[in-house]
Amino acid sequence: MRIPVYPLALFTLTAAALANWPQAAGPDGTWIVPDAKAPVSWSVARNQNILWRAPLPNGGQSGIAVWGSRIFLTTFEPYKPGAPKTSATILGHAIDAQTGKILWSVKLEGSVPSPMMYAYSDSTSPTPITDGTHVWFFNSSGEMGCWDLNGREIWTRQYKPWGEPYPFNKQHEPMLIGNTIINVEPADPGTGQKQGWNYLRGIDKLTGKTTWIAEDGTTTYATSVLGHTKDGAPAILTGRGGWHDVPERPVGLGLVDLRPGHEGKTIWRFVADTDADGKPLADPGSLAAPTWQALYVLHWDQKYAYWFKLNPEESHLVIDSQTGKLLREQSLIHNVDYRQWDPAAGKYIVHQNVNLREIRELSPRNQLKPNEVIRVMPAWHCNIVVSGYHYFLTTTAHNRNNHPPAGKAGPSHSIARVNIETGKVEYLEVPVTVIRKPGEPDQKIYGIAVNTKTEDINGNDVAAETRSQTDGWQIPAFWGSPVALGGKIYFTTMLGITYVVDASAKVLDEKALLAINDLGPSGETWSLNTPSYSDGRLYHRSLKELVAIGTK
Repeated sequence: MRIPVYPLALFTLTAAALANWPQAAGPDGTWIVPDAKAPVSWSVARNQNILWRAPLPNGGQSGIAVWGSRIFLTTFEPYKPGAPKTSATILGHAIDAQTGKILWSVKLEGSVPSPMMYAYSDSTSPTPITDGTHVWFFNSSGEMGCWDLNGREIWTRQYKPWGEPYPFNKQHEPMLIGNTIINVEPADPGTGQKQGWNYLRGIDKLTGKTTWIAEDGTTTYATSVLGHTKDGAPAILTGRGGWHDVPERPVGLGLVDLRPGHEGKTIWRFVADTDADGKPLADPGSLAAPTWQALYVLHWDQKYAYWFKLNPEESHLVIDSQTGKLLREQSLIHNVDYRQWDPAAGKYIVHQNVNLREIRELSPRNQLKPNEVIRVMPAWHCNIVVSGYHYFLTTTAHNRNNHPPAGKAGPSHSIARVNIETGKVEYLEVPVTVIRKPGEPDQKIYGIAVNTKTEDINGNDVAAETRSQTDGWQIPAFWGSPVALGGKIYFTTMLGITYVVDASAKVLDEKALLAINDLGPSGETWSLNTPSYSDGRLYHRSLKELVAIGTK
């Protein structure tokens, strides 16, 4: 039988696109660039490997699109002291990649305001898209549009955002496939779709007209991921289920067809079919968070799709990406290795092949009561599959999963990974932050809560609530997705700390942690962002500024 061939143009995989960062998840939409030669270490606090820093008019959470000499991102409008710290209006900016200078800006007006600098995303969260000729900006409060690279408007369109008052809880990133932009939006009236549900929607990139709407719903929390099936067909893995009573059903994963003429059709569904005690649900797909939730980057490849389940025991799921059938369920608790920082001794304790329920936390932040145990909850939207492992961060010291046995999220402040084939799980506790001062050695801080400021470049506090002034481990914040560049993984937390990990390390130990980088002084820096890579440089951002990272 002849295997069909599908045009690579569906994924904008031209040489130019591969050399740039045209959308949130990079050139091919997977968050991975295997041959990238990206900087590994830097420090804004010490001005190490920083090419330039450029002030931003206000905070924002979008990723950074890069094409040649242009950078694109979004912010809120400049804050006026005394004004409300909520807004439905954002700015899209075109920036000179050599200097950081803003070349031009456009305004996008939404209809439902979001809090500024909210730890769970806001109006500015969606990342711009560019194809080198046009740029598309997105306001999750209800507007998107297309401009040429001189800032001339081609089209704009408004839509009603999901779930008042939660238009800002939006982690799905828009993406470009050929001539189609894929966004997540509520159903149109009169289409036969479930009103109040959200759906993947194909939009013509040059006209703004809807060309298709998926047959199954998508929860806006889900970070959908592009890929190819085993026979080369383009598809996207998406999900349903989360907090705040998201309505889309059935809870689970779905692989959606993107072949021309088949766009939006469901290839398979994996339906969450057990309750919090592990028993079959009378109504499969009816139980959502905390047991089942699509608040992760939904990675997949030509063999497997990957997910987490939190009850009755925290576990990692490996699903056949051709059929949607569950292949393996791997415990995140039993027979794990844990490298735990001992603050009293100032060194690591190595626990091998242990039951995590039997381990006592040493972190001052995460002390367990006599009847409590460690409960693993992978950090939302902060996971990636590379080099045969599924990597994630562990949220810390909260009780959001309160199903027995009682406990707190942990292990404390750890990078974790699951070996896809063997199921072996490893945890490595890492510093929460690093204090860097002129003339003094680095001071690594383990195991405690660290607060930070949410001030713009002019010193105005622009955050709408105090949860945004934490480090994000305990709340837990919607950190940006990690990226894998040249076999190294980059994780960024709300403090502006970026951990760089050797993705192929034989052991997940302190040697596998290649660098702990910063976007500014500890306690004064805020970010919910992912670095973007182009031409040997990284571009990253904090609330205050945009930063170019590389060797001078």
